[in-house]
Amino acid sequence: MPRNNARQINLTMAKTTHDIIRKAWDAESDDKKLSSWALEIILQSIEKDKWLKKYAPHLSYVGTDKNGILLRDRHLKDSIVEVTLLDNRLWCQICKEKNCMHVYFTMARPELSLVQDPEKPRKMLQKIQKT
Repeated sequence: MPRNNARQINLTMAKTTHDIIRKAWDAESDDKKLSSWALEIILQSIEKDKWLKKYAPHLSYVGTDKNGILLRDRHLKDSIVEVTLLDNRLWCQICKEKNCMHVYFTMARPELSLVQDPEKPRKMLQKIQKT
C-alpha cells in the first residue's frame, strides 16, 4: 500500500469496482502488482482518449441503444451516426461500411461492451449501490 506523502496519493473505490479490477488483473497473469497494472490501464485509456480527440475531433459519443452506438459527426452537419453490431461485426449505417472512421472510433470506445449487454449499466449501478 503506497504511503500518503507529497509524491503519492491513495485512490478510494467501491469494493465492487476493486473486485472487477482484481478479476481482470488475475486473468492477465502479469508479474506486475495490481496497483501498477491498474495505473497502466488508466494511463493507456487517457492516452487513447487524447489520440481520438486529435485524429477524430469531429466525432463524439452520443449514447447507446439496443442496436448499437450513436455518434455525432460534425463533418456531416452534426448528423447522428449509428454503428450497429451485425453478424458479430460493426457496421456503419451512414457509410454502409464495416471499415470507416465511424467504425474505428466505435471500436475504441469502452461503451461498445454495452451493445452486447444492454443491461450492463443497470447491473453495474446496482452493484455499486449495494456497497
